[in-house]
Amino acid sequence: MPDYKLSANAVLEAFDDGGLVLILPKRRLVELNPTAVEIVKLLDGNRTQEQVASEIVKCHATGDDISEAQISRDISELLLELEQAGVLEQQLDLQ
Repeated sequence: MPDYKLSANAVLEAFDDGGLVLILPKRRLVELNPTAVEIVKLLDGNRTQEQVASEIVKCHATGDDISEAQISRDISELLLELEQAGVLEQQLDLQ
């Protein structure tokens, strides 16, 4: 499972109700909801994808029937979409 970080060609601006990522040199904007902003911020180069998923589960425990495994799968799908959009790039050699 790859680990990710904010692309070197991307700049994140967070707001109370989400965020925008400017992708250069394409000059393209990608809108993120608040949870996606939180996930991208957790991708600081020190956390693995699994650690990010665990942190999201810990901070957003709702008592619903959504399993940690399902949340982890949802985050994996989001990260792949954000990589394809140019927001994220794979982090090499995360220790």
